[in-house]
Amino acid sequence: MKRRDEVLVGLLLIVSVAAGVAGTVWLARGGLSAGYDMYARFPWGAGLKNGQPVLLAGVNVGFVKGVKLDPAGSLVVTLAVQKEYRVPDGTTAAVEPNGIFGDQLIALTPTLGASTYMAAGDTIPTGAGTPTTGDLLAKGDSIARDVEALTGALRAEFVSGGGIADLRKVTGEMAALVAELGQIATAQSRELTITQQQLRATLAAVDSAVVDSTMRSIRTSTANVAAITEELQVAQAQVRSMLTKLDNGTGTAGKLLNDPSVYARLDMLLMRLDSLAIDVKANPRRYINLRVF
Repeated sequence: MKRRDEVLVGLLLIVSVAAGVAGTVWLARGGLSAGYDMYARFPWGAGLKNGQPVLLAGVNVGFVKGVKLDPAGSLVVTLAVQKEYRVPDGTTAAVEPNGIFGDQLIALTPTLGASTYMAAGDTIPTGAGTPTTGDLLAKGDSIARDVEALTGALRAEFVSGGGIADLRKVTGEMAALVAELGQIATAQSRELTITQQQLRATLAAVDSAVVDSTMRSIRTSTANVAAITEELQVAQAQVRSMLTKLDNGTGTAGKLLNDPSVYARLDMLLMRLDSLAIDVKANPRRYINLRVF
């Protein structure tokens, strides 16, 4: 009798725990709220199964209700969305990891500022999801292959091709060049010091009195040149005034140059003088009468 009671108590405890777990899952999946279905398509190998959560902008709005395998290469996923939530237009669905144990969830990413919403039964477009562990491993393998190829190329160039020996040779030549440049710089510094000393000695030997006398002579010559220039300017002004008077017909010379009647009278006078000279030559007695007793 006692054994039977213990078995009944154990069975009752198991049933209670199972009912509590089932009730918790049922409440987490919407409870009494019926909600509505939406759909999404993901490629094979997404790791989805019934009961996984659906998040809209980080808020749990439903769960995966069903997963069907499409022979065309995709998974048709049914999403049960609670009726108090609406999915904005432009929202994309992506599969992202849920925890560190390989579980998955569906993340719905809405568009900022959307004012319209998708209807029940619509298919949510697929967006870019978070890289999975397989993607990271594949990327790591690709990077490892690239590093291996680069290492092989470096080994071929620097070890097999004699690149290290060439580097050592270039390093030695650079060291020799630097040493030679140092010697040249030292020699040039020595020559520059000697030149500076000679210049100081030359400057010290210059007589300041001679320099002052030369400067005074230069100043005197400059003053004389300035005076000559001023006189030339005065003479130029006078010549310009004379030319202006000649051009305007002012004065005797101006009238001689600009009055055509003067030229006519002079020409007539010359003609008369020529006639008189001819007549004197032809008839000298008419003008010269000499009597001797």
